[in-house]
Amino acid sequence: MADLVVVFQAVDELKRVHRALAGVAGAVRLVEPPPHLDGLVPPYLVIADPARPALYDAIQAGAVIAGHVWHRQPLPDALEDLGPPAADGADVVGRVSIAFVAPCIAEDDHLRLTVQIERDISPVFPYLNAVLPHAAYNPQGPTFTFMDGPRLISLFPHRAAIARAREMQDAWRTIAHLVRTINHTWSRRDTIEPLYERRVRISALELFSRLPRTNCRACGELTCLAFAAKLLQGEQRIENCTPVFGGEHERLKGALLDIAAGLGV
Repeated sequence: MADLVVVFQAVDELKRVHRALAGVAGAVRLVEPPPHLDGLVPPYLVIADPARPALYDAIQAGAVIAGHVWHRQPLPDALEDLGPPAADGADVVGRVSIAFVAPCIAEDDHLRLTVQIERDISPVFPYLNAVLPHAAYNPQGPTFTFMDGPRLISLFPHRAAIARAREMQDAWRTIAHLVRTINHTWSRRDTIEPLYERRVRISALELFSRLPRTNCRACGELTCLAFAAKLLQGEQRIENCTPVFGGEHERLKGALLDIAAGLGV
């Protein structure tokens, strides 16, 4: 059976569980970030099958985890392309922590995660809106959504929702790149004309991938893709997807609400 990656909301909690599982020889491995990411992204545990009963006992006893996913070997380029650091060492983000991690609903061999952000990053959104193409900005949210390669990132004042990370070290890279992008943009704000206009430039396919894709027509459209397109155009309401909102596909609701909030639809 494949190993589990277990992520904790607090490093102290990880250390406590790691000590509790230390008696299961060879079945628990602590994976720590490299020095240049230390303090920015959290370590995690890789749990082999013999240690799972002890892990479940620890959770039953009150251990709080952000979530767990199947372990995948890190890709060779997992920690590359972190982006430029802030020119003046500015940090408008503060501490970040992973509050939730699980497989993506649309692609269960990828990860989705929620990252809590200490400081209010919404003042950076108009500057990101000016420099990042193919993004979506909703000043009423306020929210900002963009693509980092294949990864979809929705920013809120104190959190980020990330989808399509390839595995945990790619998630580390995505968080580090996000923090650097925010800080670098803010450090250059005197040279950037902020753009306050609302824009939606995310493809309807991004919404479609989070719908049931059954073409049931309960929303009044012929296909789920047509519903996604109408949703982006402001001609549909998200709750009209009744299989998700109260139906047999309610498990899709959280991921759909995250991207819809990020797009302001």
